[in-house]
Amino acid sequence: MCPMAPATLDLVTHSGAPPRSPALHLPGAGEMTYAELAGLVDEVARSLRHDNKALVLCAGDRDLPTLLAYLAALRLGHAVAFLPASAEVLAAYRPEFVVPAPGAGPDPTGSGYRLIGESPCGTKIFRRHSGHPADDVDEQTALLLATSGTTGSPKAVRLSYAGVADNADAVIEVLGITAAERAPTTLPITHAYGLSVLNTHLRAGATVVLDDRSPLALATWDRLARTGATSFAAVPTTYAAFGPAHVNLLGRTAIRTMTQSGARLGDELTMRLVRMMEQRGGRFFPMYGQTEATSRIACLHPADLPDRLGSVGPAVPGGTITIGPAPAHHRAVPGEGAVLYRGPGVMLGYATCRADLARGAEVDVLDTGDLGYLRDGYLYLTGRTKRIVKVLGVRTSLDDLERVVEHPDHPAAVVCGADDVVHLVGAGDPAVHERQRGLLAEALGVPVRHVLFRPVDHLPRTPGGKVDYRALAGIVDDREVRWS
Repeated sequence: MCPMAPATLDLVTHSGAPPRSPALHLPGAGEMTYAELAGLVDEVARSLRHDNKALVLCAGDRDLPTLLAYLAALRLGHAVAFLPASAEVLAAYRPEFVVPAPGAGPDPTGSGYRLIGESPCGTKIFRRHSGHPADDVDEQTALLLATSGTTGSPKAVRLSYAGVADNADAVIEVLGITAAERAPTTLPITHAYGLSVLNTHLRAGATVVLDDRSPLALATWDRLARTGATSFAAVPTTYAAFGPAHVNLLGRTAIRTMTQSGARLGDELTMRLVRMMEQRGGRFFPMYGQTEATSRIACLHPADLPDRLGSVGPAVPGGTITIGPAPAHHRAVPGEGAVLYRGPGVMLGYATCRADLARGAEVDVLDTGDLGYLRDGYLYLTGRTKRIVKVLGVRTSLDDLERVVEHPDHPAAVVCGADDVVHLVGAGDPAVHERQRGLLAEALGVPVRHVLFRPVDHLPRTPGGKVDYRALAGIVDDREVRWS
């Protein structure tokens, strides 16, 4: 039997990317063709050559040096870790190469690395020169990505070459991405959603507008107009912060596709965005994904709205969503259970150290940790399994309670404390939150004294735009909060 050929992925010199077509639009430097990009990737690849499959740690984000190192490593069949170059991470994973963030971050020389080269575009590459040889890396491993809850720690998700390619192809199909698209990097490429935008558009031979500014900055929108951007990807907190100035600037752009993933998007805001894009002859896609699934799991087509309002759509092509058993609670809807996913991009498993990288696939069906139900193949999410708690002896979903008090422009979170007390943490008009307190008490069937209100200037968020419930421990006494 012939040995399995090493897995690789070339996002630059494939058949869908004609050499003379624009690949990148760079801040202050104009456009770069696929041929020009391929030349730079080749140059970086020469510095990353290694006798065995290597681990390349990229500590930057949405900059040309990081992008070149990522593309070169994939072409060589290495594994890429989008993790910080901290002493803790370097000790845990012992990467053969480190590409630090340009102009910032810790110097890896103190951890046994030496600078081996710097390309004309500023890509600095450090190579490990001390210590024993590191453990092998499984041939199929392509990426290590931190989940939204583990950013900055050594824990990461192991993703395969086949998963990255298959999930990208599924997203290209469902969104209809073509070489004519021009996609801005409005999200970090160190996270699954932002990296998916990059992968899908390069794989389709489209143009990527490379920029690391905030998606809400007016200067960003001015650049989107000047560069002819055709799409825009963001998390719910970005869309919730859209103001009249953003809408006006959108009118100057060529944007005809908007996508949303990350946290749940309220129904009212969803329809507002759908109508805004319809007026432009464009489309708005609510989506659902997880790092553990490489990126996107489900996508709702605009044609399904408003009939399927509240759904995140059917599974992406090649994927299957099923509902499994889950802890019961008194507000559960018929058919609700654990959301399970099988299909393109399901992770190989988790990793916390270098030895874990030698392991192959350990996950067949992904338990997303989410609750939901299916209607005619469309997925409706209802909460997280870990957010089901007991209040006065009754099991209830805190995520469902948050939907009960959902109010535009008045974000609120619900957490459970000791002594049968529910905490409502909110940012907005106190009078609105007082009414929300009453709604919570009514929904729970308890006296209003069992619902305490904690005002904040803003709710803490994870990089993916979700409410950071652990950070709320600094607002609601850590000794009182039950993070079950």
